[in-house]
Amino acid sequence: MQNCTLLAHRRLVPLLALAAGFLAVLASPLAAESRDEWQQPDRVMADLNLRPGAAVADVGCGPGYFVFRLAKAVGPGGKVFAADIDKKALKAVADRARAEHLANIEVVTSEPADTKLAPNSVDAAFVCDVIHEVAPHADRAPLMKSAAAAIKPGGFLFLIDYRKSHEVKFDPYEKLVPREDLVKLATDAGLVLDAEFHYLKYQVFMRFRKPA
Repeated sequence: MQNCTLLAHRRLVPLLALAAGFLAVLASPLAAESRDEWQQPDRVMADLNLRPGAAVADVGCGPGYFVFRLAKAVGPGGKVFAADIDKKALKAVADRARAEHLANIEVVTSEPADTKLAPNSVDAAFVCDVIHEVAPHADRAPLMKSAAAAIKPGGFLFLIDYRKSHEVKFDPYEKLVPREDLVKLATDAGLVLDAEFHYLKYQVFMRFRKPA
């Protein structure tokens, strides 16, 4: 009987550990909320205020969460440059654009410190959840300067990144970038902070203008 009890206990322990892990995942912000809930993409897009026919770059676009929203906003006469260093992500964007017959999306293979966008080629650059991912940190300033150089005089750079707070669980606290450092990166690139939006749950959201 003792051996049966011990065997049952040994079987129960990993099951309890598995259950505890599953409950931890369910309790995480990622499981509790969809990105649409905390990202509020429709409200963000409204605040970008992109006009039909505009050219915009999504710097660090990933698999295209915002790319296709941007493409809809600028319309067939506009242009979205989907820039990323991840070729698999760019292929996913290109494949979807092709499937949806969207001719206004162009993928751009970037480098860690260089967007590979032409100077003065876009009316706006959109940089969402990218800067904290840039490593080494020394690449952040040249990447921002490259994005700023691509913007036409009088155009805008929209910067969204995770707030440096212990409430943000998507990345380690040490990886998150303080707001003042984000502002410095943009202003050192020649941009001027002219608006800030405070409704995103986990992120800072700022608009910078390139002087005309």
